[in-house]
Amino acid sequence: MFFNGPAHVRTDATLFPAGTGVPVEQDLPVLPQDLARALFITGRAPYDQTKHGRSSAYEWWHRVAVLPAYLSWSDDPVRRITRTDLARELDPSEKGMLSYTLGQAMCQIFAERQLSVRFFMHVARYASAYNLTFAPGQSRVDFFGERTVGGYVVAEAKGRSGPLTKKLREAMEEQKRTVKTIKGEVPKIAYASAVHFSSPHSPMRLTAIDPDTADPRAVDLPVDSDLHVLAYYTPFLDAFAHQEPLILGDYVVAGFAELGVTLGVLAPVLQRVERAARRNEIAGLRDDILGLLARHRPRQERTLYIDGTLFAADWTVPADRRRPGRRDSEVLPDFLHEAFRSMNEEDDWRVVSVEEGDIEWWGLSPARA
Repeated sequence: MFFNGPAHVRTDATLFPAGTGVPVEQDLPVLPQDLARALFITGRAPYDQTKHGRSSAYEWWHRVAVLPAYLSWSDDPVRRITRTDLARELDPSEKGMLSYTLGQAMCQIFAERQLSVRFFMHVARYASAYNLTFAPGQSRVDFFGERTVGGYVVAEAKGRSGPLTKKLREAMEEQKRTVKTIKGEVPKIAYASAVHFSSPHSPMRLTAIDPDTADPRAVDLPVDSDLHVLAYYTPFLDAFAHQEPLILGDYVVAGFAELGVTLGVLAPVLQRVERAARRNEIAGLRDDILGLLARHRPRQERTLYIDGTLFAADWTVPADRRRPGRRDSEVLPDFLHEAFRSMNEEDDWRVVSVEEGDIEWWGLSPARA
């Protein structure tokens, strides 16, 4: 069962530079939508929906669907994330895949919360989008992103269905940095994180370690900042291509009721990304997006994020309210409306259908500063 509030994930972090401010031990608050969003943006599914069609959408639906199926919010004595009975009945290989998926989600959440990382994405998705290749035998990390204070971060995600063994911890501590530079810069932080469970009924925990030694075979990632940002937001364009977009306040949103998820992007950010994707106006994209985000800061932390995206997970609604055949975007979760309404009681946050045609051609109302 999921409650309307955060659960707390016990986090242990070691070997991080003192200047990062990462606490050695902490209870990291995590909402259901935090996990859903993390799995959406860290997916390595092909971004080109014209080439792969609806398969690229099914991939993230599959990833997000594991959360209400296999996780539960416990409430004794501190709200924690535990596995459901269904998850505990999985065979070992299935449990391993679940733990790895959760490891990816928590790797992103740790990066954003503890290291102030934005535009965190899978290296494979960026590489496939822009034909970046690696020599045979070259190992590489899973993810990369940039810190809001400057510099890049690379990360590798792991997951264990059982406890964190001494062998795995030592391997993480001794792990060599596999990325030498990103865009010619040495990454400020290169960490590995692992989700693990002490016992079948124990809550989820996270361990993160930042080794400081580079592998002699470490690779250079020739990342283009504008293409990086475009690849980061492209999955949202794909989601809107498969679901009717709506206007909710300053955001363009799409509701997937059968999945219990609503996602969105700040309207001016989406407009700029649309221009880059469809009109090839890529030059200056990163700076433009950062400028828009600086002028339109999130006003409701419960569902809005620093990259101008919105995510809501509605997994507390009884199953009998999911009527077969209902159009997903006709009704958004009541609490999402309440969240927007609470920003300004005088504003009307009613959902308005987007007119037919590509989003970039529709006259979206200017976002409020």
